[in-house]
Amino acid sequence: MARYIVKIEPRPIDRIYIQFPESLGKKEYLIQDDTTIELNGEPKEITIRRESSWLRQFTSWRCSYVTVTSLDSEKECYFPVFREIYSAGPTIKENSAKLPQDDLSLERKESLLNNHTFQEKVGQHGKDQQVSRTESFTVVKEEASQESSTGKSLILSVLLGIISIFPEQLHFTHKPGLPGFVKGGNFFELPKELWFDTRKIVALIYNKVKIKAQTTFRRLWNFCRKWKKIDDIRNVFWFPSKKAEYISRHWKEDAFYGSLFLNGCNPIMIKRYTEDQQKIPTETLEKVYPDIKENIQNGSIYVVDYEILDGIAEGIVDKSPQFLAAPIMLLQQTTEEELKPIAIQLNQKPGENNPVFTPQDKPEAWLLAKIWVRNSDFYIHELVSHLLRTHLMGEIFFIASYSMADQHPLSKILRATGRYTLPINITARNTLINKGGFFVEHTGIGNDEHWEVLKRATQEITYESLCLPDNVKHRGIEHLKNFYYRDDAMAIWDAIYNFVREVVNGCYTDDEEIHKDPELQEMVFFIYNYGFLQKSDCPSSLKTREEAIKYITMIMFTCSAQHAAVNHGQYDMYAWMPNGPTTMRKPEPKDKEVTEKDIMDTLPDIDTTLESMNVAHFLSQVPNDFVPLGQYPEEVAFEKHTREPILNFQSKLKEIEENIKRRSALQDFPYEYLYPAGMENSITI
Repeated sequence: MARYIVKIEPRPIDRIYIQFPESLGKKEYLIQDDTTIELNGEPKEITIRRESSWLRQFTSWRCSYVTVTSLDSEKECYFPVFREIYSAGPTIKENSAKLPQDDLSLERKESLLNNHTFQEKVGQHGKDQQVSRTESFTVVKEEASQESSTGKSLILSVLLGIISIFPEQLHFTHKPGLPGFVKGGNFFELPKELWFDTRKIVALIYNKVKIKAQTTFRRLWNFCRKWKKIDDIRNVFWFPSKKAEYISRHWKEDAFYGSLFLNGCNPIMIKRYTEDQQKIPTETLEKVYPDIKENIQNGSIYVVDYEILDGIAEGIVDKSPQFLAAPIMLLQQTTEEELKPIAIQLNQKPGENNPVFTPQDKPEAWLLAKIWVRNSDFYIHELVSHLLRTHLMGEIFFIASYSMADQHPLSKILRATGRYTLPINITARNTLINKGGFFVEHTGIGNDEHWEVLKRATQEITYESLCLPDNVKHRGIEHLKNFYYRDDAMAIWDAIYNFVREVVNGCYTDDEEIHKDPELQEMVFFIYNYGFLQKSDCPSSLKTREEAIKYITMIMFTCSAQHAAVNHGQYDMYAWMPNGPTTMRKPEPKDKEVTEKDIMDTLPDIDTTLESMNVAHFLSQVPNDFVPLGQYPEEVAFEKHTREPILNFQSKLKEIEENIKRRSALQDFPYEYLYPAGMENSITI
């Protein structure tokens, strides 16, 4: 017989009995505080019973969990209850998180089988299988969920219009050069546990109806009107956020304009400008800035370069051809710690018809050049920084997590990073980047050309580019002043890193255990195949605890903080259309003789503006059922390996929140997109 300590949380106020299988010895014990018992073996299940009485038939007591800890080995058996206990209680199975090398149970084998079945429905997995990027794998919906699926699907199709019922069955596809993703169908073809819940569906319907109503009012009020001057855009500028209103009043100012490349919704483009990157002729710059070479060498010149758009075919909007540029913009950190644009070349190759615009030019010419940069930034932000680097990579991370059994201690954390990611991605692909979707109908990128942009961007994705500290160092932006995205993101990266380190070091005693964990290694290999597309500079396995900590931190950061940074500010940035036009109706200027009429003829018309405002507003809505970063389901939050780390993580996030609050109180245009309480564990919108 071995001795154990039984602990119930919360401390029982009634007489609570724990029943054990008869094979372990005494069948039932009265548990009061921490009770020492003797058992003939380790318990695999318990039954909780509350002492019955006439009065207790009408009352209940909520039990969170029970632990049974060996006094000899200190091994803890964890029984998650999290329910109301009446006189006759439930039977609870032991559910401690365990590494695969420590758990050969039938339950784990069944869990792995089920998870691999799901994975095989959406793509091949495993090191011993030949990877194909051309095959598709059908996702079969569960028969038991067909009835409710049809009803909910009908509601959304009629009331919302954000989910379309396509004849194409949901399947996993590999477009050459892109991460794999689930294509076609609608999210009701996913396993039922991955659907949006009712609160999410109601929130989506409410937000869509509200925003559609606002758009309809704007359209009716501006019926048959056309832009004549920039101030006319205010005729549709209704219901702006406070930040959008501020942008509409300050967007022309160079210092504020420059700050948006640090603290707007696409802060990952800017990098230090070095001599080997120069595409704008130095002799041209020296005519305006005699000390430009010295400033480049001392590190005060930065660049945003949209080379990825070079050669992309333009689209057609309302039967009219649209126009694209691939600009390069230089910015300088001034002695006043402001970041100001100093030169813009609207296409990659210098030439007579590709002038370099500077603040010394005619105001209208300089303004139009800056608007062209914002148009290009819109494309790269939405397609690359947002869709590819968070949504598509997050989708691969989530599917890869099914390489692990449910009992794996890391799977419980990683699954939280994928809540709603598959259904929101499926919905977005069926409404925003499909044929007839927003990107085809209301932007300047040609039909299917957004896939080419994504392919080019995928080639540039590396593991280190998704790891914030490495990314910051590689871009040479460590010393930029007033870079609040970088500062807040680094604080959150460190908080996630420390949390993951506590969990990993609590689960794995040494590096050898990392190497011997087949489920963790298979997850990494899946991402290597389908996310990083077998690039040599991306890991296909993990060898040490330190490598595992960094890798899991990268996944969690991408699906929480990085997504919040590029998602939450969309309506703020794009509600005032000239700050982020979705298309341009005239080609880029070949000279500097520009008038306000030229600007208005180039900017999108009213209908396109209203559609872009509609989409930006919808995508920026913070869900009312969101789960903040650091919050986990009860059965995860109280598990042995995560109990203390989660509390420490939440405490650190609270500290970051207070720092952001104090800073924001002193700012006219506060950066708050990485406020921890306002970001989710996962990509849900």
